Parts: sequence; structure tokens; C-alpha cells
Amino acid sequence: MKVALLKKAIATALSDERLRNGILSLIVGAVICLLLPLLLLVSIVNIEANYSREVAKIVFQQEEIPEDFPEEHVVYIEEMQEQFLILDEVIEEQTVEDIEGLDDLQIKSYFYVLYFGKEDLEFAESFYQEFVEVFVENETDLEIQNELETLLDMEFTEDLANDQKELFLFVKYGYSATSNFNGIPSEAFDDETFATLMGEATKYIGMAYVWGGSSPVTGFDCSGFICWSYTQSGVYQLSRTTAQGIYNQCTSVAKEDLQPGDLVFFTDTYTSTTDVTHVGIYVGDNQMLHCGDPIGYESLSNSYWKQHFYGYGRLTMR
Repeated sequence: MKVALLKKAIATALSDERLRNGILSLIVGAVICLLLPLLLLVSIVNIEANYSREVAKIVFQQEEIPEDFPEEHVVYIEEMQEQFLILDEVIEEQTVEDIEGLDDLQIKSYFYVLYFGKEDLEFAESFYQEFVEVFVENETDLEIQNELETLLDMEFTEDLANDQKELFLFVKYGYSATSNFNGIPSEAFDDETFATLMGEATKYIGMAYVWGGSSPVTGFDCSGFICWSYTQSGVYQLSRTTAQGIYNQCTSVAKEDLQPGDLVFFTDTYTSTTDVTHVGIYVGDNQMLHCGDPIGYESLSNSYWKQHFYGYGRLTMR
């Protein structure tokens, strides 16, 4: 009896439009209250990440500090800029001695994550020499980190290692790194043609994907980005065409013969009458730079790209 009366009361309530709308409003309000803190947290994290990148950019490029920056941050930025000038002198001395493979951005990114935000950064002149020599005598990140632990008498934690990797990739390639991107092998830039191509292509990292876009003004789609980068760099005169059109101009390349600057093609990334539907620039170490959304680097080990892989191709460089 009670159950029947309850059912009748609920049915009566739901038949009343004003009451029904009121209930819906309460439900929507409750959902919004639950979501707002989460959205606020995500927003704060994004703001902090962008702010951190802006600070790093100012330090590494020795830029002027905006007037609206908090005073405590200004002090840290100025201090680190001064430290980088000292490191530049030591690195230059090593370069004069014909030591190959010394990457100043790698050295500075380690120094930055270790000391940015610390007070009273006063070191003996010999310290900078010893710090740089760590990178002269060691090649892998693990070797460098182990040697720094000995030199500095500290533990190089996993968090520090991740911070250094993300910072290094950002300042070197203009990209906020993920675990799927390992960076472009430095030896790839020994090829002048590849370096010229990347000098143009990397200008547009972070730009959003625009279907049919073919220039920085309109935005890019995948083939528009490739055509523009090759043509504007002077590496290859590639008239605007589709991913399939680019593939048709390429010589097929086997994986074992793949070189940075070659192209990697994909199929069935959307419904199309052509076999090839997407294209990216191979940059070495199983990575590509392509016009995703946004333009950025991607690992070819990603399951999606492995599933849609079509082939490799090479344009005859001019």
C-alpha cells in the first residue's frame, strides 16, 4: 500500500512541469558544484605550467623580464641569467678545445632544475668547470645523473630527471614533452639539409590543426604543413597537394635506410578515397614532427600510428 502511494506521488510530481524543471535544475546545480573544483584545479595546473615555461624561456633566451612579474621571481630569474652567462664562458672554452657533442642547452637544463629558486648561488670558479666536465666525460643521462650525484653529494631523484627532460625538450624544440617523445638525436642536425628543414618546420609547433590550411595565416593541415615546410625552407619545391600527392612524389624507403628528413605516411586516419591520409616528417629515433592538433612531435611507437602506418618515402633534396 505504501509503495503504491509512493509511486503515485512520484508520478504526480513528474507530471507537474514546473516541479519537474525544478528537480532538473537542482540536479544540474549539484553536478556543476561537483565539477567546478575539478575544472578550477585543471585550470590552475595549466596556468602554472604555462607560467613555468614562460619563466624558462626568459632565462634561457636572456630576455627582459616583464614588469608585472612578482618581485621574488624576478630575483630568481636574474640570478639564473647571470649563472648562465658564466656557464656560457666555460662551455665556449670547452668548444674551443674541439670537444664534440657538447650541448649547452642540456647542460643549462640540468643546472636550472638543480638551482632555480635557490638563494645565494655563489660558487667557486672551479665548480663551473667541474659541472661542465660532467657532460664532457659522460654521454647518457643516467651516467650524467650518477656523476652529478657524486659531484654535488645529492640524490638525483626521478622527479628531477623528469623535470630536466621536459625542460630540455621544451627549450630545444619548443615543445612541452610527454613520455612518448624522446627528442631528436643531436647527430641528425649534422645534416645541413635536415637542420634547414627543421628550422622552418619547428616555427609552427603548437599551432592548431585546420582542415585545408596551407600557411601560417590560414593554419595547417598535415599535408599543408609538409608542403609549406619543405618549400619555404628551400629544401624541396613542393606545391600544395594532399598526403597522397606527396607520397606519389616520393621514392619508397625501407625502415633500415630511414634518415631524418624523410617522410612517414599513414592510412585510414579518416574516411577517404585515397590510400594515404596523413603524413609527418621523420626526425630520428622513431619520432616524427607532424600536424596533429596541435603541431608537435609524436612517437611512432604509439599504438594508433602503428595501426595506421602505410610506409616511408623520400623526396629528392635540392
